[in-house]
Amino acid sequence: MPQVAVQTQPAFDPSQVMYLAGDVNYCFIYLKGGKQILSSRTLKWYHQRWPQFIRIHKGYLVNPAYVRRWMIISPVLAFTIMTDGVSLSVGRRRIAAISNQLAGPAPLAS
Repeated sequence: MPQVAVQTQPAFDPSQVMYLAGDVNYCFIYLKGGKQILSSRTLKWYHQRWPQFIRIHKGYLVNPAYVRRWMIISPVLAFTIMTDGVSLSVGRRRIAAISNQLAGPAPLAS
């Protein structure tokens, strides 16, 4: 009898996910405790199922509960700082939409 490899997704709570980083047709899921999971799903797949997450860049999906702060450097350069200290860039065309989603104006870098 031929063996069939079945790939299963690890079970985790979306509220424990800080952010996701896309890598072609895979993504790395960064959890609150520092754990990292490699998933064979795309960012688009997760974004459709977790509408509370914000797509800040072509390669990043963040949980707004774990955004410590964010800042606009210039009209085309902005970053989000996560609670674990990781700095993620915001896509230049998404800066205006992100400022509305993250409640209020971003502090300008000085």
